[in-house]
Amino acid sequence: MRKLVAALAFAGLAASAMAENVALNASVTLSNTAGFGDSSGWDGGLLADAATVTDGVFLPINTQWNVGTVFWTGNYGVDTITVTLAHQSLVNELVIQADNDNNYLVEYLNSANVWQTAAVLSPNRSWGQDNGSATLAAPVLTTAFRISGTGDAGDLRFSVSEFQAIGQVVAVPEPATYGMLGAGLALLGLVARRQSRRASIGR
Repeated sequence: MRKLVAALAFAGLAASAMAENVALNASVTLSNTAGFGDSSGWDGGLLADAATVTDGVFLPINTQWNVGTVFWTGNYGVDTITVTLAHQSLVNELVIQADNDNNYLVEYLNSANVWQTAAVLSPNRSWGQDNGSATLAAPVLTTAFRISGTGDAGDLRFSVSEFQAIGQVVAVPEPATYGMLGAGLALLGLVARRQSRRASIGR
């Protein structure tokens, strides 16, 4: 019986204990808005491929905000970057490399497919691109993140060159695992009923 219970417990394990960047090479889409690629008068602006946001590569600190980045100019919350993970994941830390003088709202998609606030990330205040991170008060279970500029700082010129979500992939059990779990639970129920009958007879 103990072996059966142990086997069922192992069958329920969902993820590796090691945290990793679950957003590495995740799909990235930009909202169909006018702000992307607008350098607002700055020279050198060439919009990077959206996929560079999750390629795992950080640019040198103080890189100009519109050089080799996904950049935009516009009001808060209008232009958005959506990062769709390859697998459902449990995330407890967010990392961004972005234009240093702005704040960035990062939302996650919950199980009801509603966007919820995960964190507001503020890069180190320097010049050009710099890094920022936040450890979440509680881990979030999600399949996607959405990034946008938010208020209380900056100049309405935004850019992101790297985004990472640190956590664990949550594995979906294979059908065979469900079958084994169901069979085990049925066996436990059968044993419990037999023990109950024996107890009744012994009275």
